[in-house]
Amino acid sequence: MCMQRHAVSKFIESYLLHKLPLQKYGLNPDHPFVEDYASCQMAITPNDFFPEADKGNILFKRASKWCFTTTGLQFLDDNTRLDADLVLLATGYDGKKKLTDIIPEPFRSFLEYPSGVMPLYRGTINPLIPNMAFVGYIESVANLHTAELRSIWLARLADKKFKLPKVEKMCEHISQEIEIMKKTTRFYQRHCISTYSINHSDEICEEMGLSSWRKNSFLAEALSPYGSQDYKHME
Repeated sequence: MCMQRHAVSKFIESYLLHKLPLQKYGLNPDHPFVEDYASCQMAITPNDFFPEADKGNILFKRASKWCFTTTGLQFLDDNTRLDADLVLLATGYDGKKKLTDIIPEPFRSFLEYPSGVMPLYRGTINPLIPNMAFVGYIESVANLHTAELRSIWLARLADKKFKLPKVEKMCEHISQEIEIMKKTTRFYQRHCISTYSINHSDEICEEMGLSSWRKNSFLAEALSPYGSQDYKHME
């Protein structure tokens, strides 16, 4: 991790520890903030979340092993029990498995990389699978904006308004992105482009033959943040 990124990560960690009662409830993460950011695992705290915890309406429990009982849950780490009328298992969604289930061989095997990351060029197409695209699979810090930009790219590609690089070049580009992820976070298999999302958008614009400079002046380009509104006129 570069020194600048490490410093920014430490600053944000200090701010969050000051702003939120993470230490009070034993919620301090055991990894740096940048790893969550790089894998799109940032959470938004609902209104009154910690005030409700202060009232005892929300309980926190870290446990690596647990099981069901007739009245709720039992935590095997310390052998404590929690009575509950309803238990919700937030297991997430195995999107990659669902995709591989509907794709026949030999194309199914092309979605498997040794790293466990699904290999997609521009986050949209696999260079080895013809006539198929995957929009919205690879995450960013602004999924709707990124999916829209990729959809524009895909539509222009279907209209033959630009040509793709050679398959070897696209595979090389995919490998480079995966290596960036592996160096940034242990959660790289989620495949999130948050650490290079602006560069990702710039490359898509340039590949479509459009300017990657979306601001109306040099100062704005250099000093102001980028957002989805900067890409609303893709002509």
